[in-house]
Amino acid sequence: MIMAARFEPRFLKDRSPAAATEYLRRFRRRHKLSIRRITHRGTKQRSDLEVVAASFGHSMRYAFEHDSAVSFVAGDEKYGQVFNMDQTSIYIDMNPTTTITFRGDRNVDVLQGMSENSFRASVFLCASATGAKLCPLIVFSGTPGGPIEEELHAHPLYSKEVFLAVQKKGYCDERVMHIWINEVWRPSVTSSRVLLLDSLKTHKMSSVRTELEDSLSTEVEFIPPGITGLSQPMDVAVMRTFKMHCRSLYVKYHLTHDFCSSAAERRRLITAIVVTAWSQIDPSVIRKGFIKAGLVPVGPREKDGSFRIDAPSKDIDTGDEVDEDEESN
Repeated sequence: MIMAARFEPRFLKDRSPAAATEYLRRFRRRHKLSIRRITHRGTKQRSDLEVVAASFGHSMRYAFEHDSAVSFVAGDEKYGQVFNMDQTSIYIDMNPTTTITFRGDRNVDVLQGMSENSFRASVFLCASATGAKLCPLIVFSGTPGGPIEEELHAHPLYSKEVFLAVQKKGYCDERVMHIWINEVWRPSVTSSRVLLLDSLKTHKMSSVRTELEDSLSTEVEFIPPGITGLSQPMDVAVMRTFKMHCRSLYVKYHLTHDFCSSAAERRRLITAIVVTAWSQIDPSVIRKGFIKAGLVPVGPREKDGSFRIDAPSKDIDTGDEVDEDEESN
């Protein structure tokens, strides 16, 4: 429906949503078209990665219970101090997971235009193993100290429900990482914590690790490259749901509003969508993500509140650092 409205702006003018849906159904039937999920080919075999992920999960469970910055906390309460932060890209034209194609087509490919999709932002999301969420950080393309940054800092939700920053290409660099640490992470720290990060080069910079570990009593653990889809809670359970909420809000907005005509309007729309979508993530989804990633032990504890886990046989190789494009979601 959104695509129909984009190519024919008057499509929804004289039709209710129900009438528009019925019109499109008849149109597809008349032209032998169907709604199909986009084909993803070239998927890697997961068997070897699953072995690495299982070993990493075991080592983390042991560390949390017996040998980490939160081990001294009794019982399950320690997991309120175990966090995962991840970044994902959000585009103003939020493409669906389905498309229209002729009936019987075996492969369903999609060609994505660049004019609108080139307007992107990076979103930082962080939450604890108990489901506590920190404010999101959104990074737009812009020059630090310039008019775009000034515009973002004047946003009514800035520092209350969201933090906004700029970077030349809207990516995470060393400066942006320190903004996240000081604006989002630092105010939330009340005791020793563990922060799980993927192996993005920026995350492993010495200045970033020093500020987290020495200044903020934060033990940093890196998830090996290639297994973030199995071992990173935000990837495992949260990001897909978050993006589904973003798409739904995007569609709902454009059923009654025109498409954004300026970059400032796009920034305001993305900010509103991210804040609302993040608020719609239920804490139980986050908790299940940590469990599914194999980071939180499940089962009865000992009388003293401990959970006995055998020591891992060897250290996990965290592998090489990766660029942001390689870890993009």
